[in-house]
Amino acid sequence: MNVIHTGVSGVWVLANISYAGMLAQNNPDRVWRIVAFLFGLPGTIVTALAVKEGGMRAYGIDLRPGSAPAQEEKPRQ
Repeated sequence: MNVIHTGVSGVWVLANISYAGMLAQNNPDRVWRIVAFLFGLPGTIVTALAVKEGGMRAYGIDLRPGSAPAQEEKPRQ
């Protein structure tokens, strides 16, 4: 029984993350947005209120391409 609850919780969390990313990046695919919204209820309602559509930020995470911090290259020996 515990495994079933874990799987359902995992789907719920992933649906919320997917919906937040699609909303923030203004993804034009409305079908997948609706699917993620439905699987993530009720958390996606909070996401819909907290994340600006097309704002490129979701819950404090910058989603712009190339926004990852630069990694230092280690000299090869």
